[in-house]
Amino acid sequence: MKRTTGLRRALAAAVTTAASLATLLTAAPTASADASRCPQGSFCVFQYAQFGGQMKIISSSQSTLGVWDNTISSYINRSDKWAVAHTDAGYSGNSSIHIDPRQEYGNDDLGWHGYEGELDNKISSIRLGSTSWEADYGYGWMDWTSMDHPRPAGLPAVSRFGDMNNDGIADLLERADDGKLWLLNGRHDAEWRTKGLLIGGGWNAMTQLVRHGDHNGDGTEDVYARDRSGVLWLYPGTGRGGLKPRLKVGGGWNSMREIEAAGDLTGDGRRDLLARDTAGVLWTYPGTGRGGFGARKKVGGGWNAMNALAAPGDMNGDGRSDLVARDGSRTLWLYPGNGRGTFGSRVRMPYAWPSNEPVLATGDVTGDGRPDLMRTIQGQLYVYPGTGRGGVSGPEANMGWDNAPRVLVF
Repeated sequence: MKRTTGLRRALAAAVTTAASLATLLTAAPTASADASRCPQGSFCVFQYAQFGGQMKIISSSQSTLGVWDNTISSYINRSDKWAVAHTDAGYSGNSSIHIDPRQEYGNDDLGWHGYEGELDNKISSIRLGSTSWEADYGYGWMDWTSMDHPRPAGLPAVSRFGDMNNDGIADLLERADDGKLWLLNGRHDAEWRTKGLLIGGGWNAMTQLVRHGDHNGDGTEDVYARDRSGVLWLYPGTGRGGLKPRLKVGGGWNSMREIEAAGDLTGDGRRDLLARDTAGVLWTYPGTGRGGFGARKKVGGGWNAMNALAAPGDMNGDGRSDLVARDGSRTLWLYPGNGRGTFGSRVRMPYAWPSNEPVLATGDVTGDGRPDLMRTIQGQLYVYPGTGRGGVSGPEANMGWDNAPRVLVF
């Protein structure tokens, strides 16, 4: 798909990260007009129509094009990236063209096929993105807004999680398909748009990412990440939405099928970790308060019957951290914490929870002091407000969902 737009809003202030990407333009010698000389996996622009003349490979966003400014007449996108080409530098101008990934064939000449010469030899900047939204705006697709309802002051410790920047508003973290990690702070601007804070790239190297409040005692929310070799890392939070340099917790965590940061399960005031091993045994790892863990405690076996775990905080109002788990029949169960590292008798929760959709728990989203749950329905994220008695009420639509293959929201 390609589209031209008139007078696209300039968003340069929001895209400094994308604009500052290193220039990665590589030149090919003049060659005969042949689209096949553009390598597979590349986005290429050409000096002349029909893929003629000099060719350049664009492998990152370019806020200016140097000697290629106003010299592009054709292109082909054989990459997995979306691209937006603008008539002015800095991703602005009166016109632009939006180019989808893997456009092996189609209307690739800027001098014809409906462009009416508007864009031929008039391209001055090109932005790439792993989603259409990112190519358009310079940041990941995120319109998360936690309804602008701040949480009540003075919440108990069991409820103080899910807020990376300490502004009293529930937020989310999103690992985008390209491995970039974004903070979604839950706040919107005057035009009801939300913009994420880029934390960093390379997070596709991690096979598990979890968070649940302050684990190292500095008062800010932290993130745990397991890498492909099975090493578990603690990323201390800055309290402003970012992360400090990581600290190694230990190796051997590839024996765990799922890891979940779960709050204080043992009643000692320190936040703990739950892990389900490949045999289906669930373990509590009591936190030390310094980011590490003491000797693990067996919760029980048979947990491979569950295909998702989430730690919502205190769902039933008894002051203890609880666990929710979804079984293969789309039933969600509440496992009330007993304060000793294990759980009481489970209680069935309302609604069906499809096995191919995530179950998210970041505490109180609606600002009433009670923890909520979230899930996606047909490409939209919905909040299920907690009742404070162990249940949830009907869903409320909250944000569009990025359904790219490697997206993880937590």
